[in-house]
Amino acid sequence: MAFNVLKKNDLISEINITPFTDVLLVLLIIFMVTTPLMMQAGIPVKLPKSQTMESLSDNAGSTIVITKENRIYFDNIATDRRKLREILKNKLLNDPDLLVVIKADAFAYHEWVVNTLDVVKQAGVKRLAIATELKIDKNSAKK
Repeated sequence: MAFNVLKKNDLISEINITPFTDVLLVLLIIFMVTTPLMMQAGIPVKLPKSQTMESLSDNAGSTIVITKENRIYFDNIATDRRKLREILKNKLLNDPDLLVVIKADAFAYHEWVVNTLDVVKQAGVKRLAIATELKIDKNSAKK
Protein backbone atom coordinates (compact mmCIF):
# COMPACT_ATOMS: atom_id res chain seq x y z
CA MET A 1 0.00 0.00 0.00
CA ALA A 2 1.33 3.36 -0.94
CA PHE A 3 0.59 6.39 1.20
CA ASN A 4 0.94 9.95 0.03
CA VAL A 5 2.82 11.88 2.63
CA LEU A 6 2.05 15.59 2.52
CA LYS A 7 4.87 17.98 2.89
CA LYS A 8 4.46 21.48 4.27
CA ASN A 9 4.48 23.11 0.83
CA ASP A 10 2.03 20.68 -0.87
CA LEU A 11 -1.44 22.01 -1.71
CA ILE A 12 -4.63 20.07 -1.08
CA SER A 13 -6.51 19.93 -4.39
CA GLU A 14 -9.78 18.50 -3.05
CA ILE A 15 -12.89 20.65 -2.65
CA ASN A 16 -14.59 20.55 0.72
CA ILE A 17 -18.34 20.39 -0.04
CA THR A 18 -19.54 20.19 3.57
CA PRO A 19 -20.36 23.93 3.88
CA PHE A 20 -22.11 23.83 0.51
CA THR A 21 -24.21 20.87 1.63
CA ASP A 22 -25.12 22.66 4.87
CA VAL A 23 -26.32 25.72 2.98
CA LEU A 24 -28.41 23.59 0.59
CA LEU A 25 -30.07 21.74 3.47
CA VAL A 26 -30.94 25.02 5.22
CA LEU A 27 -32.44 26.39 1.99
CA LEU A 28 -34.42 23.19 1.50
CA ILE A 29 -35.87 23.46 5.00
CA ILE A 30 -36.77 27.13 4.45
CA PHE A 31 -38.58 26.35 1.20
CA MET A 32 -40.40 23.38 2.75
CA VAL A 33 -41.70 25.58 5.57
CA THR A 34 -42.65 28.66 3.52
CA THR A 35 -44.25 26.99 0.48
CA PRO A 36 -47.45 25.91 2.27
CA LEU A 37 -47.80 29.40 3.71
CA MET A 38 -47.56 30.95 0.26
CA MET A 39 -50.07 28.47 -1.16
CA GLN A 40 -52.65 29.34 1.50
CA ALA A 41 -52.54 33.03 0.65
CA GLY A 42 -54.20 32.54 -2.73
CA ILE A 43 -56.52 35.21 -4.07
CA PRO A 44 -57.50 37.96 -1.63
CA VAL A 45 -61.20 37.71 -0.86
CA LYS A 46 -63.16 39.27 1.99
CA LEU A 47 -65.70 36.60 2.86
CA PRO A 48 -69.14 37.49 4.17
CA LYS A 49 -69.70 36.89 7.88
CA SER A 50 -72.09 34.30 9.31
CA GLN A 51 -72.98 33.23 12.84
CA THR A 52 -73.52 29.61 11.81
CA MET A 53 -70.51 28.06 10.18
CA GLU A 54 -69.24 24.54 9.64
CA SER A 55 -65.52 24.03 9.28
CA LEU A 56 -63.97 22.26 6.32
CA SER A 57 -60.41 21.08 6.02
CA ASP A 58 -58.22 23.33 3.85
CA ASN A 59 -57.69 20.65 1.23
CA ALA A 60 -61.35 19.65 0.92
CA GLY A 61 -62.27 19.49 -2.76
CA SER A 62 -61.86 22.27 -5.30
CA THR A 63 -62.32 25.98 -4.75
CA ILE A 64 -64.06 28.59 -6.88
CA VAL A 65 -63.18 32.17 -5.93
CA ILE A 66 -65.24 35.17 -7.02
CA THR A 67 -63.44 38.45 -6.34
CA LYS A 68 -65.03 41.85 -5.73
CA GLU A 69 -64.05 42.72 -9.32
CA ASN A 70 -66.23 39.73 -10.37
CA ARG A 71 -63.32 37.65 -11.63
CA ILE A 72 -63.65 33.88 -11.33
CA TYR A 73 -60.80 31.58 -10.32
CA PHE A 74 -60.92 27.79 -10.16
CA ASP A 75 -58.21 26.36 -7.91
CA ASN A 76 -56.30 29.69 -8.19
CA ILE A 77 -56.43 29.71 -12.03
CA ALA A 78 -58.38 32.49 -13.76
CA THR A 79 -61.31 31.27 -15.83
CA ASP A 80 -64.76 32.28 -17.02
CA ARG A 81 -68.14 30.59 -16.53
CA ARG A 82 -68.10 28.80 -19.90
CA LYS A 83 -64.68 27.24 -19.23
CA LEU A 84 -65.65 26.56 -15.62
CA ARG A 85 -68.45 24.22 -16.68
CA GLU A 86 -66.05 22.18 -18.84
CA ILE A 87 -63.39 22.06 -16.13
CA LEU A 88 -65.94 20.84 -13.57
CA LYS A 89 -67.29 18.17 -15.94
CA ASN A 90 -63.74 16.87 -16.46
CA LYS A 91 -63.04 16.91 -12.71
CA LEU A 92 -66.27 14.98 -12.08
CA LEU A 93 -65.13 12.21 -14.43
CA ASN A 94 -62.19 11.54 -12.10
CA ASP A 95 -64.04 12.24 -8.84
CA PRO A 96 -67.85 11.92 -8.99
CA ASP A 97 -68.07 12.83 -5.28
CA LEU A 98 -66.21 16.14 -5.77
CA LEU A 99 -66.78 18.85 -3.17
CA VAL A 100 -66.77 22.39 -4.59
CA VAL A 101 -66.29 25.31 -2.19
CA ILE A 102 -67.35 28.75 -3.41
CA LYS A 103 -65.49 31.66 -1.84
CA ALA A 104 -67.29 34.79 -2.99
CA ASP A 105 -66.14 38.22 -1.86
CA ALA A 106 -68.69 40.03 0.29
CA PHE A 107 -68.76 42.84 -2.28
CA ALA A 108 -69.12 40.64 -5.38
CA TYR A 109 -72.34 41.05 -7.34
CA HIS A 110 -75.03 38.69 -6.13
CA GLU A 111 -75.91 37.89 -9.75
CA TRP A 112 -72.37 36.61 -10.41
CA VAL A 113 -72.53 34.33 -7.39
CA VAL A 114 -75.94 32.96 -8.40
CA ASN A 115 -74.84 32.44 -12.02
CA THR A 116 -71.72 30.62 -10.81
CA LEU A 117 -73.89 28.41 -8.58
CA ASP A 118 -76.01 27.61 -11.64
CA VAL A 119 -72.91 26.67 -13.66
CA VAL A 120 -71.69 24.39 -10.87
CA LYS A 121 -75.06 22.65 -10.61
CA GLN A 122 -75.38 22.33 -14.41
CA ALA A 123 -71.96 20.66 -14.51
CA GLY A 124 -73.36 17.96 -12.22
CA VAL A 125 -71.70 18.78 -8.91
CA LYS A 126 -73.65 17.21 -6.03
CA ARG A 127 -71.58 18.47 -3.07
CA LEU A 128 -71.37 22.23 -2.73
CA ALA A 129 -70.33 24.59 0.08
CA ILE A 130 -70.19 28.36 0.40
CA ALA A 131 -67.33 29.72 2.48
CA THR A 132 -67.95 32.36 5.14
CA GLU A 133 -66.10 33.85 8.09
CA LEU A 134 -67.37 33.43 11.61
CA LYS A 135 -69.30 36.46 12.81
CA ILE A 136 -68.44 37.16 16.43
CA ASP A 137 -71.36 38.53 18.40
CA LYS A 138 -70.03 41.32 20.63
CA ASN A 139 -72.67 40.67 23.31
CA SER A 140 -71.77 36.99 23.71
CA ALA A 141 -68.03 37.74 23.60
CA LYS A 142 -68.30 39.89 26.74
CA LYS A 143 -69.94 37.15 28.81
